[in-house]
Amino acid sequence: MSDVLITYGWVRSAYASVRNLSKHNISVSVSDTSIFGSSQFSRYREKFYKYNSHYISERVFINDLKNILELDQSKLIMPVHNETEIIAKYRDEFDDSNVALVPHYEHCKIFNNKSESYDLAKKIGIPVPDRISYREPNEIAMKIKAAGFKKSVIKLLTGNSGKGVFYASDPQTAEKKVIQLIDEYNLNKKRYPQVEEYVEGNGYGSSVLYWKGDMVANFSHKRLREKIESGGTSTLREAVNNKDIQDAAKKIFDYIGWHGLAMCEFKVCEKTGKFWFIEVNPRMWGSIPLAIEAGIEFPYLAYICATKGPELAKKYNKEKNIIYGWRGRWLLGDIFLAIKKFLKFDFKNGINILFRAKSQSNDDFHLDDPISFIGQCLSYITKSIKKRSFNPS
Repeated sequence: MSDVLITYGWVRSAYASVRNLSKHNISVSVSDTSIFGSSQFSRYREKFYKYNSHYISERVFINDLKNILELDQSKLIMPVHNETEIIAKYRDEFDDSNVALVPHYEHCKIFNNKSESYDLAKKIGIPVPDRISYREPNEIAMKIKAAGFKKSVIKLLTGNSGKGVFYASDPQTAEKKVIQLIDEYNLNKKRYPQVEEYVEGNGYGSSVLYWKGDMVANFSHKRLREKIESGGTSTLREAVNNKDIQDAAKKIFDYIGWHGLAMCEFKVCEKTGKFWFIEVNPRMWGSIPLAIEAGIEFPYLAYICATKGPELAKKYNKEKNIIYGWRGRWLLGDIFLAIKKFLKFDFKNGINILFRAKSQSNDDFHLDDPISFIGQCLSYITKSIKKRSFNPS
């Protein structure tokens, strides 16, 4: 019997949660579609269970999860990635105590649709990049010219970690890309890609834990280096105190009455301080190890909320101090970046990435649990071979 069952165990956010909860003597079992992963190989997890992917069948995934709960006698599900929305969709099939941390399905649907989340942010006065509206793809180049976009961003309505995001330096390229995506994914008009103006700025994130519409904790960070140079998962980031984006994120989550964990992404112009809403991850986020190491223990706070109540979680969090300037690094991500530099004979920058990160903590490598790093590597190797990509979707 375990206190918590974590899903999607191979990723860093799951592993960080296992470590954080175990530190407080909370027993954690792990589940995933594969035996390979950071949490699967961690000395801190209790048991591992395998389930079928919800991308193949939601019904089979939910049945598998229910069987795991019965077998493990887990008290609380802590979902980590996009399976969060699926569990929310079928939450009535679980005991309320099992899904206490799961957000509302309708809220997940809004935030997992880039167009709808932009509409919501704009409606409540949060700046968003300008977009063009089109009915037919062959209108795009003309409309981009009319809007005066120097550079465009094309986004599938659902995506994460930089997947489904494309850039175009001229209107014709943007139009061709949209046509290609519509054809490749057989998209109907309701799922046509979003086309928006490219805004200059650095990536920032404002992370939160809410309990039934009330904020329990928040944290913000700045991206210093990303796995994909055009944007996506950060490999190096820093704890910062940016009140503008914190206030904007709070306004969004307050308006919708959020429940659970989430992270709101922004672009911030360092020169002017102007910022734009980019997206919401309505779930646990990849850089959560930084928040934990810098002082905000989101997984443990979420557990307290679910088992003892939000007031005790707030009290615990109030006693903690955020260490601003703390830098967290995703080691394997930096290794990927360095390899790309070496393959381009850019040895200087490759060496700088590997050996001059100037970080205080690693997301994925810890001397007290080194085998977990091997599990992560094996997971990426198998997925990369299968998908023929270092950023498998």
